[in-house]
Amino acid sequence: MAEAKKGQNGWGLTLWLELERTLTPPSVTTMTLLTTPALDSRSVLSGRAWPDGLALAAMSGGVDSAVATALAVRAGVRAVGITMRLWSPGEGELSQKVRQCCGPTAYEDARRAAGRAGISHHVVNFEAAFQTAVVDYFTAEYLAGRTPNPCIACNNLVKFGALLRFAQALGATTMITGHYVRIRVGDDGPHLERAVDRSKDQSYMLAGLRPDQLSSIVAPLGAYTKEETRALAAQMDLGVADKPDSMDLCFVDDDYRGFILRRFPQAATPGAVLTLDGRTVGRHDGLLNYTVGQRKGIPTAGLGDGPWYVVRTQRDSNTVVIGRREDLARSAVLCSAANIIVTRAFASGSARGRAVCRYRSAPVPARATLVSGGRLHVEFDRAVSVVSPGQLLVIYDDDDREVLASGIIEPDDAQSAAAS
Repeated sequence: MAEAKKGQNGWGLTLWLELERTLTPPSVTTMTLLTTPALDSRSVLSGRAWPDGLALAAMSGGVDSAVATALAVRAGVRAVGITMRLWSPGEGELSQKVRQCCGPTAYEDARRAAGRAGISHHVVNFEAAFQTAVVDYFTAEYLAGRTPNPCIACNNLVKFGALLRFAQALGATTMITGHYVRIRVGDDGPHLERAVDRSKDQSYMLAGLRPDQLSSIVAPLGAYTKEETRALAAQMDLGVADKPDSMDLCFVDDDYRGFILRRFPQAATPGAVLTLDGRTVGRHDGLLNYTVGQRKGIPTAGLGDGPWYVVRTQRDSNTVVIGRREDLARSAVLCSAANIIVTRAFASGSARGRAVCRYRSAPVPARATLVSGGRLHVEFDRAVSVVSPGQLLVIYDDDDREVLASGIIEPDDAQSAAAS
C-alpha cells in the first residue's frame, strides 16, 4: 500500500512510477468475484456501456465503494483503487469515527477489498484540499450564520474535483463510486436520476456536480438496494459486508460547536435576542449556538407565550432574531451558484418540477427561474415551513426522478436585494 503527500513538484515521482507499474492487470489472479456467477442483468450499467480504458476506483474502506469496484472489475473494467487520506485529528487517541472514515481501519479495509478484486490500491494524501474545501468552508458558513453542507462541498471539490483531476492526470477516463444514484450519459449530456432504493438515494448529494463531472462517474449501485449490496459483499468475500455505514460529518466526533470554538473563540461573543418587531428579550451566548428553525435553548427572558423559533441570525449586529413557526415559512427563495444539468428543461428560462430544500426532505412542487448573476429564483406552490440558508436546493422533474438543477439557498436579505 503506497502513501504519498503532494510536494512542490506535484504528487511525487515515486508514487507516479509505482502507479504506472501497477496499472496493468496482475499476471496471476485468484479473484473470488470473477468466479462468482452474475446475480442478474443489473451488472450492465443502466443507460451507458461499461467504460473503456482505465478507471479510478474511489475506495473509502466501506461496503458500498468495495462492491461498486468489484462489480466494475467483474464486468471487465481495468481499474486502480485509490483511498484519499482526508483528515488527521492531531494529537490524542483516534476516535472510532476517525478510524472508520479517515484512519488506518479504513485504509486496511479498502486495501483488502481491492486485493479481493485483483487490483492495486494506494492511499493518496488530500488533506490540504479537504482542509480548504470542507473544514474551512464548514467553519466559515457557521460563523456567517448559515447552515453548511460539508458532504456536498466534499463531493463537488474534493472527491469529484481534486480526485477526479488526479485520476485524469493518471490517464483514467472515469471514476467508480459507491454512491446510490443512476447516471445515464446520452447525446445531450449526463442525466442524474434517483436510485432504485429511495431510502438510500444520494442524487441530492451529487446534484451540485457539473455535467462534465457527472459524465465521468460510474455508479453501479443505483440499481441495487443496500441489503443487496451487503449480500454481494458477503458473496464476493470483500471483508466489509457487515461494516457500519460511514458517518456524514467524518472530521467532527459529536460537538461541532466545540470544534469551531477551539479554532474561533470569538464565536462565543454574547449578544441580543430580538423578536421580529425589534424587542430585546434576552442575551445569547454566541451566534454559533443558534440555527434557523431552532426551538430549544433560546433565552427569552420569561416571555412565557412560546414556542419561539430562530428566524435568522445577523452577524453584522451579532443578534439572534426569533419569531413564531409561521414566520419561518417561505413561499420563494433565491439560490446562488445555479447548476443546470438538464439545459433543455430551462429552454424558456424557467422550469417546473419538485424542489427539495434539504437532504431527505419532502419534495414540493415549484417553479425555478434563471435570474441574473447565475442564480435561481424558486417559487413554491405551497409555503415551505423551514428553509435554511446555506443548504442545497435541488430541482427534480415532475416525476421526482431526475435532477434538473440545483443552487445554494441564500438568506432573505439577498432575495430582498434581488427584488429591489
